[in-house]
Amino acid sequence: MADIEEKMPAGLWLTLAFVCVEILLIVCIVPNAFIDRAILKEQDWGEAMMGKAASDQLIDDTARLYSTIHLESGLNETVRDFFLGGKQTPGWESLERQWGTFIAGRGEAVLKVCYHIYYRSLLLLMWMPYMLVILAPAVLGGYMAWNIKRYNFDHSSPFLNTYSSKIISWVVMALALSFIAPLPIPPMIVPLVVIFLIPIAASLLIGNLPKRL
Repeated sequence: MADIEEKMPAGLWLTLAFVCVEILLIVCIVPNAFIDRAILKEQDWGEAMMGKAASDQLIDDTARLYSTIHLESGLNETVRDFFLGGKQTPGWESLERQWGTFIAGRGEAVLKVCYHIYYRSLLLLMWMPYMLVILAPAVLGGYMAWNIKRYNFDHSSPFLNTYSSKIISWVVMALALSFIAPLPIPPMIVPLVVIFLIPIAASLLIGNLPKRL
């Protein structure tokens, strides 16, 4: 166990801990109505940003993806039968009904969050071409800067190399946490962070690599 802890960075453990806390909150505490309001609010923001036609298309794509993964595959039915399909135990009917109601409500909350994750994922995919347009020159610029430093004896900054890699890690971790969060997140925040921070950090990371790899 100690070896595993040494190999895995502390930031990854922290991210996993936050993800577990988020999942526990969703499964045990967060009301379904709260998740519904978050989804609708985020979709309203998306419509204001993209226009009604693009927003409706995104919602339709999300519904199709959800239907394919959860309904057509039989995943929802399988999970429901696993938790609620057993026979009732004589004398425990009342408690089992209460437990079944709780499980059904929490299962519905998890499914709503899954839908929200698909919506956010598809929204981010819409912005990926713009990120690639910025990322490709940034990576090329970083590579050229690194080659120049190799031949004219300029100094590569370990500080910039280290912290640019950390920025990329933090962005990825924050992205994972934001996808699960049952809170309304303005649609422009995640794409802007991904589009601008990752290319800049990637350029600094590559441009300040050690001269001998």
